[in-house]
Amino acid sequence: MVLIGFYSALIIFTLLFIIAAFFFIVQFVNKKSSPYNMNTFMLGVLTLFMLIVTGIYGYDFYHLQAGNQKFAEGICEINFVNGHGRSIDTTEVKIEDNLYNIKSGTYKDLPDGRYNCELSYLPISKIVTQIDIQSKGEEGN
Repeated sequence: MVLIGFYSALIIFTLLFIIAAFFFIVQFVNKKSSPYNMNTFMLGVLTLFMLIVTGIYGYDFYHLQAGNQKFAEGICEINFVNGHGRSIDTTEVKIEDNLYNIKSGTYKDLPDGRYNCELSYLPISKIVTQIDIQSKGEEGN
């Protein structure tokens, strides 16, 4: 549920950016100023950045809505990372050499350690959508 809220906020932010860019372009055309200035360059860079970020998260949002997540299973090394107010608290899940993130407080009370688990995640951002923890791993802490 948290992921749908995140992606909905991203869509709203992108729409607001498109509206602001439209008004900036209209104002630029009405002023008839030189097309080669720093504002034009920065608008282009910002637009390119927003298109890349929106493309990445849009692709993941499509897979989230379609139910096409990827799956991984094995011995999970779970570690809660406290953002200390500077970033979002996350729970990192490592299976072999792959690192996955849980962006909500759902599993923050789970003790750090090694477990047998199965998880589903989004293809590009590797954000975990569901995790099933069976038992303590073979080499538990």
